[in-house]
Amino acid sequence: MRTPNIAHPFAEDVQILIDGYTATDAPRLSRKHTRDAQRITSPQDLQPRLVHIHRQTHDMQLNLTALKAQASTLGLGSLADQLDTVLTTVHRLMGDAAEAAAATTSEP
Repeated sequence: MRTPNIAHPFAEDVQILIDGYTATDAPRLSRKHTRDAQRITSPQDLQPRLVHIHRQTHDMQLNLTALKAQASTLGLGSLADQLDTVLTTVHRLMGDAAEAAAATTSEP
């Protein structure tokens, strides 16, 4: 499902939108990722997928950093603080994905 390019005035509407994407996309994406994972036969097969996840997470971090800067520019300090919390989580996820990818190598 494509993300709309419009803003909703109420938090409830945003939550309905997010819930709708989750309900619509989750079953399809779960099947896709399950099929992909079932083709994995060795730790080395995991590595490219984990590196890809790291790259996606890094892209997310860069996007969130830009959004946080713009929120600050617009004087939205509370939103910038929330985005900083998200950035901390994404940074941790990125590090964990990198560690997982490294764990797929033949080196101890």
